[in-house]
Amino acid sequence: MATQEQISAARRHIEQLRDQHGGDVRGLIHLIDAGAIKGPAADRLLRDVQSWDQAFRAMFDRALSLLETLRPDGTRS
Repeated sequence: MATQEQISAARRHIEQLRDQHGGDVRGLIHLIDAGAIKGPAADRLLRDVQSWDQAFRAMFDRALSLLETLRPDGTRS
């Protein structure tokens, strides 16, 4: 079983990854919107990036929710 410190560290790490992912996605969307890629390929890529973003956000939310169910060593549920 994990300690409260380990649970908190895991939460911070997941939140950091979530924030980094969000920044990466926003940067990619900005590049597409700025015209780095044009035409139908850009439209498809934008849709794909938005789908990936939704999937990853759901994964991060699920991971954080699972952490909420953990109880540190020595405590009762």
